[in-house]
Amino acid sequence: MIRVIISFILLSFFIYSASGNDGAKLCKAVSKGKFNKVERIVKRHVNGLPESKESDSGNPAYRSMDQNIDSLKKWFKSMDCVDDAFDDKCQNKIAIYPGWSIVGVIFKTDAGLAEKCFSIQKGTTGTINILGWRPKISRTKNKLVYKIMYNCPGFIDEQKKNCVKSK
Repeated sequence: MIRVIISFILLSFFIYSASGNDGAKLCKAVSKGKFNKVERIVKRHVNGLPESKESDSGNPAYRSMDQNIDSLKKWFKSMDCVDDAFDDKCQNKIAIYPGWSIVGVIFKTDAGLAEKCFSIQKGTTGTINILGWRPKISRTKNKLVYKIMYNCPGFIDEQKKNCVKSK
């Protein structure tokens, strides 16, 4: 009986320590300027967001893609090492599936401010590329997929100006 209790406590401890606090890890990597690690943490967070269900039923259990993007921005803004986060919601885009969204983030590093953009794909088509052949192997999923991080100085200011113009 005691073995079971000790095993349960150890299992709980390892699960808790394995999940960790991504916010603290992210800020530590940002302060040291290790943006490859930042990219891995953000990729894990984005790919862990729930699948979206676009429906008119108003079921609060499902989020739309835009709500997932907003929750990603809130997650960034909750960090101490983030000065600002904004997406390209006011930008005119082509209405194709899967869509794209770019989230710009201003990080506070030891060397000063660094502005990075994260390209997020809105949805998957269910196809893979095998030497040019693209078979459909699964259903289309309304899930956010992390694509790439890149430098984008001035992105947030430009997007805020776009939102002011569109109103």
